[in-house]
Amino acid sequence: MKTFDFYDRGGNRPWINPLLTNAVIVGHTTTTSTKLWLRAYQENTYRMVINPEPILGENDMAADWNPEIKLLNGQEIFVLRNVFHPDMVREFPAAAITNASKLEFAHDITEVWEVTGLKPGQRYYYAAFALDLTTRKSAWEIDPDSRFNRFRTQSEGQKSMTFGLFSCHMPYKKNSFDLINIHMWDRFGEELDQHDGEFILGVGDQVYVDGNSKVSIWEWLKQNRKEFVKEVRPEDRVDVMRSWYRDIYRGYWGHRQLRRVLSRFPTYMMWDDHEILDGWGSYNDQERKNLLDSWWDWADDDEKLSLFYQMYEAAKLTYHEYEHIHNPTTPDGQFDYAFTWGAAAFYVLDMRGQRDYTRATNDRILGQAQMQRFKDWLASDTVKNASAIFVISPVPVVHVRSFVVNYLDLLSLTDDMRDQWEHETNWVERDDLLDAMFKAAQAHGKSLYVLSGDVHIGAAFRLTHKHYPDTLVYQLTSSAITYDLPWLQASALAWAVKNHGYLQRDDDNSDPNVAFQLLMEPCKTNNFALINVQNTDQGKQEVSWDLYGSTEQDAKVTKLQRIVLE
Repeated sequence: MKTFDFYDRGGNRPWINPLLTNAVIVGHTTTTSTKLWLRAYQENTYRMVINPEPILGENDMAADWNPEIKLLNGQEIFVLRNVFHPDMVREFPAAAITNASKLEFAHDITEVWEVTGLKPGQRYYYAAFALDLTTRKSAWEIDPDSRFNRFRTQSEGQKSMTFGLFSCHMPYKKNSFDLINIHMWDRFGEELDQHDGEFILGVGDQVYVDGNSKVSIWEWLKQNRKEFVKEVRPEDRVDVMRSWYRDIYRGYWGHRQLRRVLSRFPTYMMWDDHEILDGWGSYNDQERKNLLDSWWDWADDDEKLSLFYQMYEAAKLTYHEYEHIHNPTTPDGQFDYAFTWGAAAFYVLDMRGQRDYTRATNDRILGQAQMQRFKDWLASDTVKNASAIFVISPVPVVHVRSFVVNYLDLLSLTDDMRDQWEHETNWVERDDLLDAMFKAAQAHGKSLYVLSGDVHIGAAFRLTHKHYPDTLVYQLTSSAITYDLPWLQASALAWAVKNHGYLQRDDDNSDPNVAFQLLMEPCKTNNFALINVQNTDQGKQEVSWDLYGSTEQDAKVTKLQRIVLE
């Protein structure tokens, strides 16, 4: 019988790098709390320890010390006991210890702990350890390595902050397994360290389920569909499909360069299409069925459509398991979220969970409920009192010329074109979004910044609105951190980015409301960005945007341009 579960298939899944075994991602962090996500190597009961000082000295070896819990006056105290000298014990009375949690394969051996009672602006160091040692040589699951296993809480009353922006992590050639651009992660971490970076925004495509033909899970389903449907009961299919999505995350996140960044900077994530399927939400029913067609098999359309939506359910569950669970907590079924850092306010839009190109009403991307949540946030005291307003739109509001988008759609480049806010089917919803942002920015007397990824180009735009002439909205796009974009394709994308102009409207009888101006030559190479918010003594804000890109000649990274925004 053929095996359809991907867990530990070994050579049958030809990853060039080791799969992710164990790792920690630092998630949503406030002045007094943080979320720590753990993926362990094997089933066991685990705890984590968080301490304001390094747990081990520079010359200590983790293997020489065993973690233990000591009860003192009814309180748990974390201690280290020397392996060779059991009477030598170090106590950590200031350490926080998470509750014990049993990590099982049902959740892909993952867990997230929300740690509270921390101090503002404090550096913390952490480690994870197992309680059942019957099958282990060491209790340590995540070593107390102070170089990478650390984070810092938000400071109170801070006047400035710096954070990172990235998207589109696919460090492989499209149809081979040549490793490329992974050095971008090393430099990203170095620049964050040097500039006292506080957190990171991952604005989509943290993995590519279909980006490399050798490990594309959609290609695998297409080739094995008949056998899969015959052998796997309908009620079991989503669970099996989850093993495929988990395999993708474990492959793309197996690189130590990436893990060493996510382990020490709080990271906020949002999915885009490639966590599900290229162009998810931008197809009609016939196009959805066609995605699973083979030249030898054009039948069973209903079956294909059923598989299509079962794959989405598996993608959603795995996204929650690997990404969303360490974001700020949201109600079930909601992935958009808000958070604050210092005096700045952030709203992260979900452009995939509600997207449906075939929806009859003009809310095909965000949906009515999310748009209302966003407008309520814009009108809130949080935004009113913020020093800076940031909106994360994984797909840029302004990118390719509208006539290019709609012309290429006619040439059957359907998913890429309909994905854009500038596709004519999205104009009404896009204008509603922009009107809401300009209205709030004017009401609160400040500029607003839209942060984006997706398009494999780095660019910055200034937007103005004829009804709010004294208000500015900026769009800053950083994409892609590792994706290999051929030079000719990158040059074509850069050409298609218009220097200035107006956003077309659905009502041809009205003049456009929104004008835009490109602020820099588009970056055609791999890139990431650092954004700094500086609150001056005069009560004003200054936002600067530094874009770092790889050179076209060799594997180096350089600061391309700094833009100081109003």
